[in-house]
Amino acid sequence: MNKENMDKFLLEIITPERIAYQEEVDMVVVPATKGQAGVLAHHMPYFSQLTEGELKIVKDNEEYFLSIGGGFLDVNPNKTTILVTRAIHAEEINEKDVLEAKKAAEEALAGQPTGQALDSARALLRRSLMDLKVLQRRQGRVTGKTRIGNIS
Repeated sequence: MNKENMDKFLLEIITPERIAYQEEVDMVVVPATKGQAGVLAHHMPYFSQLTEGELKIVKDNEEYFLSIGGGFLDVNPNKTTILVTRAIHAEEINEKDVLEAKKAAEEALAGQPTGQALDSARALLRRSLMDLKVLQRRQGRVTGKTRIGNIS
């Protein structure tokens, strides 16, 4: 490993459909069941369950955001693997589609569903709100990434 990669580690984000991300990074922050968990290079081995939420990647002083579904985090000193039900990069999110899904979820919930219909409507609303949060991180930015010094 060359000197510039000494403080980096391989991050893999895998869904049932694809490898959503596979690069050397400086840090990743994930939504774990007990709160946010940050991982740096040479982290001690660690395994955790993840919840739906926002995932942040820091690479070369740039931040990248993904909306993820639940899953698992497996940390080893030089490689971290994230297995999740979904992983959507900020630049992949279509605002119109997300707003339509949010509206559909709100309309479904207004009908006071029960059982599986209630669970489905709540899940759709949670995903929509998370996608909108990740999308807002990139609005105004063509690349979908931000400089660390400019984060509000």
